[in-house]
Amino acid sequence: MKEFMALFPTDKILAITLDYIANDPELHKVIVYIQSKEFPIIHTAVQYLKQYKDVSSIMCMFFKSQSDTKIYVQFLLVSEFLFPSA
Repeated sequence: MKEFMALFPTDKILAITLDYIANDPELHKVIVYIQSKEFPIIHTAVQYLKQYKDVSSIMCMFFKSQSDTKIYVQFLLVSEFLFPSA
């Protein structure tokens, strides 16, 4: 798995992602919606779906399996930014 992840320029991917979050007006609209009062209601409902639980579990296992925990921490930070705790 480590060899597979080494194929991805994770620092560049994170930099591009953060640039879009900071500067893209369309993405800014999405982030504003995600941080609205309406979105947590929808997000909470979706969290009970089996498909959501499956994907979430796979993502967590994937990132936790990395010896480089920086990727997992970045995933958690982005997740918390997009889906802040209520």
